[in-house]
Amino acid sequence: MRLLLAVHLYESANALVQEGVTWATRLNATLDLVFVDEYVYDPVLVEDASVRATLTEQWAKVRDHQRQRLDALLLTIPEAQRGEGWHLAGRGAHTIVDAGRNHDAILVGTHGRTGLTHLFLGSVAERVVRTSPVPVIVLRLAAEGG
Repeated sequence: MRLLLAVHLYESANALVQEGVTWATRLNATLDLVFVDEYVYDPVLVEDASVRATLTEQWAKVRDHQRQRLDALLLTIPEAQRGEGWHLAGRGAHTIVDAGRNHDAILVGTHGRTGLTHLFLGSVAERVVRTSPVPVIVLRLAAEGG
């Protein structure tokens, strides 16, 4: 059995991964991680070559940091449950659902926002639940300060 856990890269990601490990252990499954970067940088939009070079270099550093954080999270998973880690770019929910098609279930965290916060921030978890062709397990996260 294979589970896919959608992660963010904030501090609380450690707790989310540990909850994913609990589910993987219960279900005797392998736990894969996916991080989806929704920010797209297109160097073509910057006319000045020196500015474009600097921005491209900085963006590469951001991506490298994201990959390192994802790799560190993957290493917190016990070897018996550890699967693969994917760093993908695209729209959050759509990319998670697409990545989860070859899994038995998708695990996704939620903060349980309501009201105006939910209206403005939306819910990736909600969209994954509505559009996934495989079962989705929603993991409730503690509220974050940011």
